[in-house]
Amino acid sequence: MAGLEVLYSSAAPAISCPQDALVCFLHWEVVTNGYYGLGTGDQPGPSDKKSELLPASWNSNKELYVLRYESKDGAKKLLLKAVSVEDGMIINVLEHGTQQVADLTLNLDDYIDAEDLSDFHRTYKNTEELRSRIRSGIITPIHEQWERARVNSTHHEFPPATAREVDPLRIPSHYPHSTRQPPW
Repeated sequence: MAGLEVLYSSAAPAISCPQDALVCFLHWEVVTNGYYGLGTGDQPGPSDKKSELLPASWNSNKELYVLRYESKDGAKKLLLKAVSVEDGMIINVLEHGTQQVADLTLNLDDYIDAEDLSDFHRTYKNTEELRSRIRSGIITPIHEQWERARVNSTHHEFPPATAREVDPLRIPSHYPHSTRQPPW
């Protein structure tokens, strides 16, 4: 879980509820799977920058978290929305290129100990199960859908042209290309 503690420590002053802690973990999992965070909100903004840290004001709305990501190769963009519902969160991820959606519902009490959110070592529980649920519910489906779309939209390759077809100095034959000669 390299990097989670550092990320949590950088975000700790802003973490005030179990939802914040879960979104921090979710962000870390997305970043460790090859993405950079871009910013908050549905649309790109002037303050967007690629970063592994959570963006400024990432938790300004405790009912709805909206984060945007871009793959490190720039090929994929994700829009992540996490909605607070009673004792849990519903997480939706949209991949912009394919318009595919993956979702996951998590119970906060299963993974977050709300008693002491200031102590990283006490905040998370069942971390391997949480990682597994995020990967199987969000990361893997998005990657599989993106791969399927990429394979389906492969460009058609034409066979290589022969030297006879390509040579710009070649003088075409005086005979038509058909095998039959005219009757005259």
